Amino acid sequence: MKLIGQTRLLGVVGWPVAQSRSPAMHNAALKALGLDFSYVTFAVPPERLPQAIAGAAALGMRGLNVTIPHKEAALTLCEPDAIGWEAGAVNTLIFEDQTIVGTNTDVHGFRMLMAEAGVTPGGRAVILGAGGATRAVVLALRTTGHRQVTLVSRKGQPITVGDVTVVARPWTPETLARELAGCDLLVDATPRGLDPAGPELDLSPLPPHAVVLDLVVKRETRLVAAARARGLKAATGTAMLLHQGAAALERWLGRSAPIEVMRAALEASLD
Repeated sequence: MKLIGQTRLLGVVGWPVAQSRSPAMHNAALKALGLDFSYVTFAVPPERLPQAIAGAAALGMRGLNVTIPHKEAALTLCEPDAIGWEAGAVNTLIFEDQTIVGTNTDVHGFRMLMAEAGVTPGGRAVILGAGGATRAVVLALRTTGHRQVTLVSRKGQPITVGDVTVVARPWTPETLARELAGCDLLVDATPRGLDPAGPELDLSPLPPHAVVLDLVVKRETRLVAAARARGLKAATGTAMLLHQGAAALERWLGRSAPIEVMRAALEASLD
């Protein structure tokens, strides 16, 4: 007989977080595994993140995912492993006894997204944005042979990932046109794709072999639709969310994740 109150919690913290598709795929996986766990969302403003993480640990939660805008701040609230430390951001927290371990499964998730989207290793990559997701993308690109990586961000300030400083350019129409002209891979690591009424990006400078990846998790974003209309390979961040989530679940549970169950539940939840 099941005892009331024995369900353990997993979840994701973000601000906002209502758009997250993680609960759909994680709860499907937990059901398939026959485990008495539930995965829920927690909307946590930046100033409350330390209390939220400490409270989750105190309540006996097994782990948390961390999403926008908390990935870099969470690094200072845990004991990061090697990949989390090198990325400079964590997206997964594991509560172990008195220790909060942090890691970055986004790196694996982005590598899998590139594989599923047909990205050829090497070449020149341009990343839009300079937040926690960008750090994971930079690290994944570095481990798959992309040696030329440029950031385009509002502030145009370089970031350091590991011991390597990544060149950055300011976000202007002129800069974008120049950077995209010689680009083999364009990655939008901003939340722009969540706003269907946001300004469009001019993709005309991209060469015909370029691949476009938008990390927003939807069936299609305006950027992906525009890229496909030009005949370019393009994908949203769905595969990245899937594979980073599976890797996180395996860290929390110590067993293989039912990836195809998670994929089906995730795709069914998409707008």
